Amino acid sequence: MSQINENAEMTRRSSGKIPALVIHAVLFYAFWAVWELLLKPAMISTLGDGLTANVLDCCVKLVTWLIPALLLIRHFSPECAVGLKQMFTEKVPLKWVLLWTLVFFLLSSRTFFRGLFGGTLHVDPEFTVSGHLWLLIVGITEESVFRGWMLNATAEDEKDWKMLLLNAAMFVCIHIPIWIRKGMMTAAFAQFGFVSIAVFSVLMGYCFLKHKNLLLPVFLHMFYDFMLEFFKA
Repeated sequence: MSQINENAEMTRRSSGKIPALVIHAVLFYAFWAVWELLLKPAMISTLGDGLTANVLDCCVKLVTWLIPALLLIRHFSPECAVGLKQMFTEKVPLKWVLLWTLVFFLLSSRTFFRGLFGGTLHVDPEFTVSGHLWLLIVGITEESVFRGWMLNATAEDEKDWKMLLLNAAMFVCIHIPIWIRKGMMTAAFAQFGFVSIAVFSVLMGYCFLKHKNLLLPVFLHMFYDFMLEFFKA
């Protein structure tokens, strides 16, 4: 009888997974557009673009990205490709960690090598800890939402290319509000900058599903963004 009840519970949760995914996505994208286009500019106008505003921005992202994603992963864990506990405990061989780190180093190192070979490589003088607090949370927040939850709830394994591509498209879309706010929308598409983000997403998704570990994509995401922000040519 307990087995029957357990199967019934799993069926109920599975049938509610996609509606939950859709509802979360609608609310998530709507809130983030409002935050980036209206609330964040108002906050910066009031507080300035200093430490206080950056800390508040990080807190908002943790609350609206990380917490809902983890709660959804926990609730639907049996119906996802990778369970909540597994994604934080699955061991990844060191050779794969080093290989993926090399891949993302090469992806992020165009400026690094241009400056290195041109003799102009330098640390960005505008790089500050207070101005780049987001680097500390970008990996865990974005990977939890897009790989840990959205991709995890829809893909079967790392060969599910339709879901990997759909996840990449959704990852590109979440950048649109900030592109609009910073006046980068035209450049992002005219200069095909969105393609690099889509490729980044596919690789992150493949890495997550292949190794069934979310911490590796979190690290790679932080490392990739750090390389882009820290070095200038």
